[in-house]
Amino acid sequence: MDYKIGQKLKELRKYFQLTQGELAKGICTQAMISKIEKNDDIYPSAQLLYQLSERLGVSIEYFFSEEDLPNISYVNEVCDQLTELIRSKQYQEAYKMIKLEKKNPSFINKPHLRRFIMWREAICLNYLFDDKQEALVLLDEALTYSNTSVKNYSLQELDILTSKAIILGEMKEWTQADDLFSQIINNIRKIPLQKDKTTLINVYYNASRTAIKLHMYKKALRLCEEGIKVCKKEKTLFLLGYLYYQKAECHSAVNASNSEMIESYYNKALLAFEQSDDHHNYKLVAQKINSLEELKTHID
Repeated sequence: MDYKIGQKLKELRKYFQLTQGELAKGICTQAMISKIEKNDDIYPSAQLLYQLSERLGVSIEYFFSEEDLPNISYVNEVCDQLTELIRSKQYQEAYKMIKLEKKNPSFINKPHLRRFIMWREAICLNYLFDDKQEALVLLDEALTYSNTSVKNYSLQELDILTSKAIILGEMKEWTQADDLFSQIINNIRKIPLQKDKTTLINVYYNASRTAIKLHMYKKALRLCEEGIKVCKKEKTLFLLGYLYYQKAECHSAVNASNSEMIESYYNKALLAFEQSDDHHNYKLVAQKINSLEELKTHID
């Protein structure tokens, strides 16, 4: 009989908002968790399943039953939908979902899910109503629903801190934002086996943007380069166009006369936006390049 152990493990891990690395820590490798979840010709030992079930707070029998834990698939779907809505800046739709799920016992009674909902609500309050103070209060409260310490942040907690740093920047509190980004970067580097690098890329981009606001262009360039390096290694277009654009802006601020280098980075940004079907930013960068070329023509 196929008990779908891998599928159940993945659903339960996602339900508790754990990465594969966080689940595996001290038990096995992240690669092992990945193989089990993919049903990749591997059958986990009873001892391994027992350790994983202990960490996930279920009986080992759960993996061999024909029933699923109630609401897990629903909760995972809601979390995935909210994440996608926020990422695509559909804040109105996300806020409607949040108002409904705030009344759902599945989210209210689980600290990690309450934390997730509060985090997403804070982002919506910021961008829909410009209520930055209330958003910061919510983010700080969300961080109290944590089993980790200040020396051991989870990826989601670092995501929440990143949201806080971004809002501080939008409030022109650039020095506070810069300090917080430095803290986030120091902590994120301590997390082993990060399968999803979107948090890291997002941090590098926003930390670089903050450094630019403080006229710390060397630091901003270094952060851009780190972000681009991760994007290339992971073969992802996530924020790649923004990072190249930011790199061009840094060089423009430091040495505006080096128009060839500046234009080369704008062109790389243009290509990344084209490949990711980001038509809005493609047009903006194209206008920048045209302005540079017109300037060169007048100088010549």
